[in-house]
Order: sequence, then C-alpha cells, then structure tokens
Amino acid sequence: MHIGRRIKYVRQLRGLSQSELSVGVVSSTHLSNIESGKYIPSKDILVLFADKLEVDQDYLCEYEKKDQTLIDQVIELKDAVIIGDGPRVEKLLNHLESQEDEVVQGMYSELLYTLIKGAHFMKTGSHSEELTSIQLLVNLYIKEGEKLDDPVLLSFYDYYYGLYHFQHNHIQKSLKHYYRLVANTQDELEKGLFFYNISLLHKQNREYYKAIEAAKECLHVFQQKLEWDRLGETYNMIGVIHWEMGECETAMEYLLKGEKIVSMTNNEKLKSRIHHNCGLINKQLGDYGAAIYYFRKSIEEKSTICDVDSIILPYHSLIGCLIDRNKIDEAKTVLSHARQQCQLEKDQYYLRELEAFILEKEDRFEDFERCMNQLIRELEEMKYHNKLKGLYERLGDYYYKNRKYKLAAVYMKKEIQLNSV
Repeated sequence: MHIGRRIKYVRQLRGLSQSELSVGVVSSTHLSNIESGKYIPSKDILVLFADKLEVDQDYLCEYEKKDQTLIDQVIELKDAVIIGDGPRVEKLLNHLESQEDEVVQGMYSELLYTLIKGAHFMKTGSHSEELTSIQLLVNLYIKEGEKLDDPVLLSFYDYYYGLYHFQHNHIQKSLKHYYRLVANTQDELEKGLFFYNISLLHKQNREYYKAIEAAKECLHVFQQKLEWDRLGETYNMIGVIHWEMGECETAMEYLLKGEKIVSMTNNEKLKSRIHHNCGLINKQLGDYGAAIYYFRKSIEEKSTICDVDSIILPYHSLIGCLIDRNKIDEAKTVLSHARQQCQLEKDQYYLRELEAFILEKEDRFEDFERCMNQLIRELEEMKYHNKLKGLYERLGDYYYKNRKYKLAAVYMKKEIQLNSV
C-alpha cells in the first residue's frame, strides 16, 4: 500500500477532483502519478495536501507507522466479532475508538480496523451510513485481484468480503473467501462458524449435498467445543435443508434433535423457530393437528420472550392452517389475538391478507376482491415486491377460476413483470 491510495481516498471522500486538489501544490498529472503509486511525494508536498484535505499532517506523513500493540488489539476485536462475543466487541470497539487517531495513522492498521468495523456493521445491521466510506477505503487500499502475502491482512480481507458478498447474494465469491478462511484459520470454533456460513451459501444455491456436508463439519466442531446453542442451530439448519430436498421424515429427525438440545439450554428463541419449522413440515405432510400444535407452541415461546419482531410468522402459519381446515371462527379468534401482538406495520399487511382469505372462505367474494385490491395497491406504493408476488398469483387464479379473464390477465402480467425485475 502506498500513500497515493490514501490521498485518493480522502480526496474522493471530500468530493474533490484531481484538478481541484492539485492546484497550488503539483500539476494534476503529477497528482495522478502519486495516486497511482508511480511517484512518492516529499514530506513538504504531503503537508500541503494535508492542509487542503483538512486532515492531520501525521495522517499523510506517518502513513507507514505500525504500532504492534494497537494492531494486536484490532486482531483481538476481529476474533470477538467472528465468534459473536457482543460485550467483548463493545468493550474493544470503545477502547479503539478512544484511540482512533493513533489506530488509523498507519495505513496497515487503518485498513485492518476498517475491515473489521465494516464486518461488524454488516453482521449487526448498524451504522449502514458508514459502510459507503468503508467500502471506498477498502476498494482503494486493496486493488481487485491484488495478491495479499500478509496472512493477517488476508484473514481480515476474507472475513470482510465473505460477509459482503454473502449479503449481496454473490454466492460463489462469498464461498471463495469462506473456504480460504477455513483453510487458514487455526481456531476450531472459528472454523465451525465459517463452515456454518458455507452451508448457508450452498443451501441458498440449492447445492443441498454440499450444504449438508459443510453443516456436518459444524456439528463436529460444536460438539467438540460444547457449543450447545450453536449445535441446536445447526441441527435446525440441516432439518430445513432436508425439508427443502423433500425429505420430511429426515428433516423432522434433525429438528427434534435440535429441540432436545435447546430445551436443555432454555433457548426459547431458537426453540420457537424449530417448532415453527416442525409445524411447516407437518403441514406439508398433511398432519394439520401436529402442525397446529407446533405453531401454537412457537407463538407461546415467542410471547414468553416478547419476540414481537418475528411472532407474525407462526401466527400466519397457524391461521393459514385453520383456514385450510375450514375452522373459520377459530381463525378469526387467532387473527384478533395476532393483531394485538403484532406491532410492525409490515406485519399488519400479512394479517390483512389473511383477513381477505377468510372473506373468500365465507363466500363474501365482493369483500374479498375489495380487500385484496386495496392491499395490493398499498403494497405497490410501498414497493413490497416479495409480498406482492403471492398476492398477484392468488388474485389472478381467483379471477381465472371465476372466468373474469381480463382481470386475471392483469394480475398474471403483473406477476410476470415482477419476476423479471
């Protein structure tokens, strides 16, 4: 890494062109050569650039500085972020932020610190406004395809981009980074966590056998490390993978193993997810009694821990089961309870969809059409595309069955257009 990359980073962060920054210091051609690494500027030129860029002079003049104590602390932060040790992450972040001027003075430590902060923000979904400047720095400090011989830097880089490509659905790129992390790490717990993400990526890509193979690597690590909650999470994931493969009985075996483990650890949040998945599988098998039992257990567990953010899922599944079984009065009662529990605006849209389905079951077809069309209009304004697809299909099928072919065509067209986006 050369100083030209840091100058370019700050210049772009300030919104300056090369011509604007170079005026009164060097020619724009000379600045271009500095930024590309063809020329190393003198300290006097760096001081002038620092003044124009409104940064501390040491930020440009001391760019080669390496404080091993600070670097070790950043490495410790990385380890805490990877294993998800929240209190330790917060403590280390606060400590490093208090010394941020020293941490970012050298380009090497600045890059390590920026990579792990970015990874932490991606994992937690926080500070999204900072991720743009973080990505700019990473892109300018490390050129695409550049070989990284430093194993510490490579591990930070792979972890950051493993997450980055994971979140942007670049599956093969993400896998490349996670497989390299697995190959290079000496920490068994970290290896298990990387394999877990590898399994998720293969699952997302419908490479189910590879997903199961990676998940079993997780099981081995988590069993050895007595990481019970992570073990339960992995059993749940393997169960879901088998379910997606159409292997419902095997899926239930893994889910029940996960249930047994999280019952010992009193992890009600994970238990509620496992029970919801058990309900979905039993519904697919046609055992509505068992499905309703598991959905009710999931709701009860989420209510116990006040997990209002995801309580809509088992409610939606339970009400859907009751509608399918023509237990309309019971479905209405549960829908009323769900409205009291669900606090998020998007959840209310899911409940209104269920209300429409109840109207259809009651042969109140005009009310059903009105409710569906109004809901679709509102969701279109909100651009909730994921939810709209199913509604277009449902209403299009309804109109087609009732020989309202022009209206059916309208919603079939909308569905096709949405799929092509």
